[in-house]
Amino acid sequence: MPAENIASLLGAGNDYSILLAAFIGIPTYLNGYAAIPLVDGLMNLGMSAPTALTFMVAGAATCIPAAVGIWSLLKPPLFALYVGFALVGSLLAGLTFQMVLSVL
Repeated sequence: MPAENIASLLGAGNDYSILLAAFIGIPTYLNGYAAIPLVDGLMNLGMSAPTALTFMVAGAATCIPAAVGIWSLLKPPLFALYVGFALVGSLLAGLTFQMVLSVL
């Protein structure tokens, strides 16, 4: 994917970059070791820091190994609630970080 596309979708100029990062982070995040270089590369291509934080938080809570473990313990409605809380929490973390950076 060209760097310009990454910068336009996940860069600081896009109002929906944090929302996109939350939904992209769910299936993309594999583990902490693989996510750090991935996010570093995306930030070098133009991803903003609040978007990167949202990607990391959403992915960590909903990665495939964690989701399989939670799925085996919970019924489907509770699992949906878990994923919903993970999405909302990651969005709140990213938006809060963005607000703090705008104040500084």
